[in-house]
Amino acid sequence: QVFVQVSTMPRTHGIFSDGLTPVEITGLNGSSKMACIVQGKVAVAKNPCLHPGDIRVLEAVCCPELQHMIDCIVFPQKGHRSHPNECSGSDLDGDIYFVTWDERLIPPSVDPPMDYFPPRPIILDHTPTIEEIQVYFADYMSNGSLGAIANAHLVFADTEMAMARDPKCIALAKLFSLAVDFPKTGVPVELPISLRPQSYPDFMEKDCKTGKLTYISSRILGKLYRAVDDAYTKISLSFTKEDALKVYDKDLVINGFEKYVGDAMVKKKLYNEKLNALMVYYGIKSEAELFSGFIVNIGGMCRKTSRDLKERAKQAVNALKKEARTWFTNANAMHTANSKTNDLDYGVYANASAWYHVTYHPEFWDQVDSEGIPNLSSQLLSFPWVIYDELLTIKRFRQAYRHCGAPNM
Repeated sequence: QVFVQVSTMPRTHGIFSDGLTPVEITGLNGSSKMACIVQGKVAVAKNPCLHPGDIRVLEAVCCPELQHMIDCIVFPQKGHRSHPNECSGSDLDGDIYFVTWDERLIPPSVDPPMDYFPPRPIILDHTPTIEEIQVYFADYMSNGSLGAIANAHLVFADTEMAMARDPKCIALAKLFSLAVDFPKTGVPVELPISLRPQSYPDFMEKDCKTGKLTYISSRILGKLYRAVDDAYTKISLSFTKEDALKVYDKDLVINGFEKYVGDAMVKKKLYNEKLNALMVYYGIKSEAELFSGFIVNIGGMCRKTSRDLKERAKQAVNALKKEARTWFTNANAMHTANSKTNDLDYGVYANASAWYHVTYHPEFWDQVDSEGIPNLSSQLLSFPWVIYDELLTIKRFRQAYRHCGAPNM
């Protein structure tokens, strides 16, 4: 049994239909809060989760003495074996658990948990010398077999009929458990040749990383990988004038924006030039990838080798967002200094409206330079969303005005 209580989330338009009934409870600090106590069957797991028995199906119960515990899972103290230890040998040292009460995700049957008992650590009868510490550090650095074991487990779970229940996967799960404890025990683990895969599923992208043999996976991971890859290649990276006509939101255009259009065009041109330079430098084809931070690929490089570049690209675009936000703030400060009226807040939103207008209005599409060459940077769309909070405020006010029957802004 376990006790699980979760904070309630907004159920706007019935999006969250989890079947839970919220009640008001009092927290440790005396404040009241709405929360839901989960009751019934729940599936509990923790990463890493290699052995089939790492997923436990338990009974969530109501325990009034624990109602101050929110957004956590409380395990019982009694029993022949602790549930955390059954879940990948967890020792509750800051572990994060996955808990679901969705009947569609609860396994119909449960495998016996694996025995997670690490080997006895190497005990010295003397104070470790510097040389022994150096040897231990070298062993620690050279015995980084965790990744290789996890990859091998993923391959055999994909290829074998019994999947994660295959004897090879069970053996690899045990090896993985020993490898995890190596820093504590000092007992090294080596991946035997018999458990080293000869080919890899396409979703692991080993062909471009190491030149190893690759096959088309027929399992769910392979299907999802190819579906995402196909969808990504089919995404239209261009935004036409016809598209602009369809999506231009008049709610985001307020009276008085015209006086800011000239400055907005200058800022937009500078922003797009900087953003386009980043896309070229890092080999990123989609503006949406760079702006959102969810970068699929960099310059055709594989995920592992491009990880650092992705982080650099994210940092670079975040710096650009911050810089553009500063442009907006400075422009508003200048307006404040020059204004003789008390419409300062309104001027901020009129400026934000101008940023949106010069990006999405059809008249700013299909622009060409002095030589008649199409200006592709004018088709970038992220510029106004650097100040998304102001745009959202405009949208909310528009909806409120419309609901009250008030005149337009």
